[in-house]
Formats: sequence, structure tokens, C-alpha cells
Amino acid sequence: MDILKRVGPQMQEALRKAMFHVAWSPDTLPTNQAVEPLFDYLHTHLQALNVALLPQNFQKVLYEVWEYTLAELNHQMDGGTSSEEMPAMFHDRLHSALELMVDFFHAEGQALSTDVLHSEAFCQIEQRLQYHRTDTETLIEMFYGQRIQEQLNITSSPYGNLAVRAYFNHDSLCVEVLHARDIIPLDPNGFSDPFVIIELLPHRIFPHCNEQQTNVHKKTLHPIFDECFEFSVSLEQCRSPGAMIAFTVMDHDVLTANDFAGEAFLALDHPILQILESRTGDRLAAEFVKKQKQRFAIK
Repeated sequence: MDILKRVGPQMQEALRKAMFHVAWSPDTLPTNQAVEPLFDYLHTHLQALNVALLPQNFQKVLYEVWEYTLAELNHQMDGGTSSEEMPAMFHDRLHSALELMVDFFHAEGQALSTDVLHSEAFCQIEQRLQYHRTDTETLIEMFYGQRIQEQLNITSSPYGNLAVRAYFNHDSLCVEVLHARDIIPLDPNGFSDPFVIIELLPHRIFPHCNEQQTNVHKKTLHPIFDECFEFSVSLEQCRSPGAMIAFTVMDHDVLTANDFAGEAFLALDHPILQILESRTGDRLAAEFVKKQKQRFAIK
């Protein structure tokens, strides 16, 4: 039916104005009051459609309107306004509005089901709102945590492999950068001039540890570094949730900026690795830990 395709676009401008009111109302106005114009508009038009359409068609229209309403909330959330111009509770308000929208379109089980409401668009918006509501330091740590998880899921990498070893010794974390293979060629001669930057993250846990780097190896895709670096940190710091070592492989250039060639991460706080590492008499555990600490795909 043509009406199924027309309803969303016809309502779009009104939804945009109503959602703008939700997003930019003064902080002193509670969210449940800020959404009233939006819900009044939706209630009036959806009620008329419910009378005019068969139940199965109304469900389709209702879902279409839900997606358009989500799109308008997303437009306000990522509309290009700088964070300095946003009200203090901007994203908290939008998150509360999203929860109220779910209740409205669910209508205590009389409208859309929870599974239908939790569409891909909804999940993406909810996640982005959670990110917006998270402080910068925590958000950075979450990003690196996701990078580690992505690395664990990699079976092979077109960016090569880096072999490292890390261990704690006399109030210092020792990091050995052993070698790399299959570094991507970034120079016109078909080679690279690779070196590795070693950094302890996050800075909240390691505030006084500066990054260190290996020597540059000229014209090679399979550099042998064999260098050891010490970081003056405590064992407790290394066991802190989120503690990790970041390895960044760079291609050294003389006249221009160095080129990025890949990165890898080593989590220092993984509880399973800690337990396995403690089993010094267990050959299988020792071999597994050694393998995990020496083989990291660069991405």
C-alpha cells in the first residue's frame, strides 16, 4: 500500500520540530514534559491511522514511524553542534527521551513488541548515547579495550606480526621487542624503515611512564629488534583493570612525517593469563603464556 511508504516522510518535518524541542528545551524542564509535544503529535496521527488501517497494516506503519522518530533523535544527537554549545544534560535528556519513546511505542504491550523496538537503529543510538554520557578518560579506556578484543578475534593480519615478551622484574616492567615479520612496504623502494613505539596505557594508571621506542631498521620488512625496555611501575599497577602495553609500528621518514604501519596491544590484567602465568611447574600453561605474549597480530 502506498500509505505505508508515505506516512513516514509526511510526518518527518513535524517529528524533526518536535524532537528539536525535546533536545533543546531548558535543563529546568523535565524530560517527561519536554516530550509532551512529540507524544501529542504522535498520539493524534497514530490514532487516526489505527482507525483507518487494518491491524497488520497499522503495525507496519507504526514501525515505520518508530524508525523515523529514532532517525530524528539521532539527527539531534549528531547534528554537528559542538559540545561547548550543548546544555550540560543534553545527552542525558536524549537518553531519557529514548526510554520514554520505547514506553510510548510499546504501550504496555498493545503496540510494538520489545524485540521490534530494539531494532538495529535503536541499539546503535542507545550505544552512542551511552558513549556521549561517558567521561573522556573512561571512553578512551573503552576504546583500547575494544581494540584488544578485536585483536583476539584476528586469525591473520595483512599488516604483519610482532613478537614481544613482557615480564615483571624487581619493581620494573620489562618489555622485550624481539622481531617483526611481513611489515607492510611504505617506501618507494618496496621496503620500510620500521621502528616500534612502546607505551603503557591508560595514562590514568601509568601517569609517569613516557613512551619509549626501538632503533630504526633500514630497508627491511622483517626487522630483528632484540631490544629491552624497562618501565618503573608496580605490580599492582600492571594488574589494574584495563592495564595494557601498546606497540605502534612506524616507518621512519627523513623529510616527511613518519608513516603508521600497524599496532598491537598486550593486556596486562587478563585474569586467565595471570593464573596460567602463576603455574610455573605446568609445562602446558607455560607454553601457552609464552605463545600469547610473543605473537600479536598487528592491525
